[in-house]
Amino acid sequence: MSKAEILEALRQHPFTHHMDEAWKESLAEMARLQTYAPDTLLLREGRAADAFFLIIDGIVAIEMFIPQRGPVRLQTVSAGEIVGWSWALPPYRWEFDARALVETRAVVLDAAALRARMSQDCALAAWILSRLLSVVAGRLKATRLQLLDIYALPEGRLA
Repeated sequence: MSKAEILEALRQHPFTHHMDEAWKESLAEMARLQTYAPDTLLLREGRAADAFFLIIDGIVAIEMFIPQRGPVRLQTVSAGEIVGWSWALPPYRWEFDARALVETRAVVLDAAALRARMSQDCALAAWILSRLLSVVAGRLKATRLQLLDIYALPEGRLA
């Protein structure tokens, strides 16, 4: 994949839509376009959080492994969303699994290079972390609503 293709994908992705063009060019240097076949793991709980995924096409399940039950889907994300924020927080280990449900294309940013660039540019770091926190807050809200559904009694009262 050419740098021009990666840069165009960054220009089109909602996460980087309003980002300064020079920052997008910098990110393109540390990124690749990757296609994942259905049922392919993008990341695995406990392993090194070494990438940041901007989903271009497809659907990705965020899962958690529960003993005697297996993988449990917590959420799904699709085109225009992101996968993975553990790369931004020590000890840089994935907290969940992420699995492509259909063929999925993503811009994959090298996490170590991104952290290094952010340590050199506080404005870039603030911009990315602000956007990342917004995504995290939205995902936590969705998880809370999902848990309310799980624990709701038939009459609509909580257990």
